[in-house]
Amino acid sequence: MSDRSRDSADIIDVHAHVYPQGCVRDIIGSRTEFGLIDSRRGGMQLTYRGSHVMSIPPAQDDLGARLAKMDEAGIAIQVLSIGALNIGWAGERAVSATRSINNALAEVCGQARNRFRFVATLPFESRAEMVKELERALSLGAVGVGITTTVGDSSLDSPKLTDFWHEASERNLAVLVHPTYPPNGPSGDQGQFLMAGYLGETAMAATRLVLAGVLEECPGVRLVWSHLGGTLAMMIDRLDRAYKRYERCRRAPSSYLRECFYDTACTHGPALDCARATFGAGALLFGTDEPHVPDASRDVLAALRARPWPTSDLEAVLTGNAQRLGLS
Repeated sequence: MSDRSRDSADIIDVHAHVYPQGCVRDIIGSRTEFGLIDSRRGGMQLTYRGSHVMSIPPAQDDLGARLAKMDEAGIAIQVLSIGALNIGWAGERAVSATRSINNALAEVCGQARNRFRFVATLPFESRAEMVKELERALSLGAVGVGITTTVGDSSLDSPKLTDFWHEASERNLAVLVHPTYPPNGPSGDQGQFLMAGYLGETAMAATRLVLAGVLEECPGVRLVWSHLGGTLAMMIDRLDRAYKRYERCRRAPSSYLRECFYDTACTHGPALDCARATFGAGALLFGTDEPHVPDASRDVLAALRARPWPTSDLEAVLTGNAQRLGLS
């Protein structure tokens, strides 16, 4: 395995995924809503209630190929998660599934210790089991927690998740939020939902947390929103004009959202400019969504380097902000 040395200029990708096949098959097999189809072109197709959710590329768990691609792009570290897989089981199924996931990701990281980090997946609805698995995952090397915009059938402001948010705040944890399908599944074409609906799911999840007062009550949580926060940058003024009837939201929503972080899994230059103008360069973290988008590392880097930003801003986005969050 590649084990090259790193320096302060190295790039940290905070939004990357890996799906150890044995682990994924065990998880999928325990939920009737999910299906897993072996693709004729290699890899796997994940379905949810009969609709395509995502493709898992054939070489995604080939660490040699992954490291070679990282080296070519100049990426020192990938922070790994299971992305859009909504792990929302109650009871013992959640405990066994999350242990399996965390063990598998820790094993991947152990094969190239200075190149990969991972965020933990937790059994969120039981405080005792959640804390137990969190502590175990941190001991395995987890640098934060991954959560989806819906957990089971619950939104992120659900009372079922209150204990988690308080625990994350007390520990000043980085919590990486990834969009997923809504509880009843998307209506219409699943591919369209992946392209457009995920961005709305992310913005809605952030809006719920802010207006419900979760970020007021849990200020230590360090939230990282995927894909530039979805549509948040375009709607932030609407939130500021209409929030006062939500009593638990004590100040302008924009002030909470500017305390969050946003990954750059986007190649549209004006969108990157908008996020920087809205949230500040200090809130942006380099992210690619590898391996789902072909050549994502190359294309996101090219888009960022084409921006007319100060060198200090670009360095912060590529490296410094992630280091500050403890994701390196």
